[in-house]
Amino acid sequence: MIDEQFQRSISAAEPRLRAALVAAYGVEVGVECCADAIAWAWEHRRRLARVDNVAGYLFRVGQSSARRYRRPMPLGYLPRPADGHFPSIEPGLVPALEALTEAQRIVVVAVHAYGWSQQEVADLLEVSHSTVRTHLARGLDKLRAALEVDHVR
Repeated sequence: MIDEQFQRSISAAEPRLRAALVAAYGVEVGVECCADAIAWAWEHRRRLARVDNVAGYLFRVGQSSARRYRRPMPLGYLPRPADGHFPSIEPGLVPALEALTEAQRIVVVAVHAYGWSQQEVADLLEVSHSTVRTHLARGLDKLRAALEVDHVR
């Protein structure tokens, strides 16, 4: 029973967990942290069965796992698209994203690259919607300044 419940919980949580950890730490470290969090989840599946927000809980476990790495992989290390064609992006975007705080980068990438709602990000990070809104606004302001983009509010 617990193994079936565990499988359902992990199947539902893993894609968002992986995406959030990759947004926070880069592809290589984020994927490793996700694997570490899922391994931890298996070892503690009975405890995890009582958790309401499995993805949010495992995100925190993944953050703890990231401490073992000396530093996050730069965001410039992006996976190669399957079709071999890279999308056209502003060359200054990656350094500008790296200059954001971790929370700002996670929120900006989750909302604008992954298309998550602000509430979905808040649920995953276990913070309030207003906290996500603040990180998003500040992160976008920093990106606009770094990329010298004018934005009329």
